[in-house]
Amino acid sequence: MIILIMMVLLTFGISLASRSTDEVALSQQEEESNRVFNAAEAGIEKALSTDLSFVGNELRPTPTLIPNTNAVVDYAITKNQRLQTRLLEGTTAMVKLKDATTALPATVNIDWSRDSDCSAATKPASLIVSVYSISGGITAVRHLPFGACNRNDDIAIAGNGSSGYFRRAVVSTQASDDYMRIKAVYNDTDVLVAASSNLPVQAYQIRSEAKSQAGNETRTIQVVRTLPVSPSIFDYVVYSGTTLTK
Repeated sequence: MIILIMMVLLTFGISLASRSTDEVALSQQEEESNRVFNAAEAGIEKALSTDLSFVGNELRPTPTLIPNTNAVVDYAITKNQRLQTRLLEGTTAMVKLKDATTALPATVNIDWSRDSDCSAATKPASLIVSVYSISGGITAVRHLPFGACNRNDDIAIAGNGSSGYFRRAVVSTQASDDYMRIKAVYNDTDVLVAASSNLPVQAYQIRSEAKSQAGNETRTIQVVRTLPVSPSIFDYVVYSGTTLTK
């Protein structure tokens, strides 16, 4: 009986010690994983603080050691000449149409909405595209609505989309056009903007990878930085540089 009791206690003790060892190892691994993840985030912040007007299509600096993390970070910044994003209802995205090195394209294609059920209670979003022309400090704008489904709102239905999108709006440009704003109405939507020729840079894709020097932990974070855009509330603001006449 004594030997049997000792064997049971020994088995219980070994099991408890093994479990404690596993928990300590998991805790150390989780702590190391958090440090590596923080290092990857630091890489993103470092990339965002750099000058994004670099020459070429990709910038990949020398990997650096992030202090207090024991992790080496390697990040890359890639320029995208088309805009692919998701717009919440009522929000806008800006598209630059030309710059000093890129000519104005003849047409701009806007594909949107992964949803295609016009009979659903929440139909796919419609778009309002505002094209701005700036000349001599004077801004001219034209607004172009495009519908995905018939909502009895006098908005014409756009054509069929491509690459998995439900609808496509084709916007013909004018010589003085500088940029456009795209607003989603009625619903949220995915948007892909391309053109008949190359557009200027529309977004920067940043990929940061951190590797621990003390273990096998690796974490990768990827973000996309789009061009700055004024808040949607500015679409409803009337302003004047000098005086405002009623």
